[in-house]
Parts: sequence; C-alpha cells; structure tokens
Amino acid sequence: MPTKYIGEVVEIVYMDKNGHLSQRRIEIHGIRGELVYSTCLTSGERRTFRQDRILACRPSPFRRREKGKGERRTNIASLNGK
Repeated sequence: MPTKYIGEVVEIVYMDKNGHLSQRRIEIHGIRGELVYSTCLTSGERRTFRQDRILACRPSPFRRREKGKGERRTNIASLNGK
C-alpha cells in the first residue's frame, strides 16, 4: 500500500485470516510497517488491515462516509443557512 494514499479514500479487496474475501471502501489514516490504519466508510468503524492480506487497491471515486443506521442526514439547505 503506497503512502501516497494516506488521507485518501480507496477501495480494497481483503482476505481475512480464514481466507474469506471482502470488498471495502476505507479512508486511510496511516501506514506503519505492515499495518494500514483506516476507517471503514460503510460502518464508520476504525479498522486495521494487514498489507499482505490486501489483494487489490484503487482510489475510490466516492469521498464521503456513508450514513450508518441511526445517523441523521444533513439537509444541504441547512448548511447554506437557508
């Protein structure tokens, strides 16, 4: 995982320790050694991934965190003071 992705949203294909594959959209906060520290944008939870288990990685066209259950959606008009 290149350090150029720190602070970016990427999509990864990940294989866990049991060999199960998953596709995830994550925001990368840091990379230290073989570990990638991130936030899963679907669940909003912080996650740590092992680089040797990331099978594919690409920049994501989506930049914002997806809304989880029970989270309020912000009305765009309220952000503009209308």
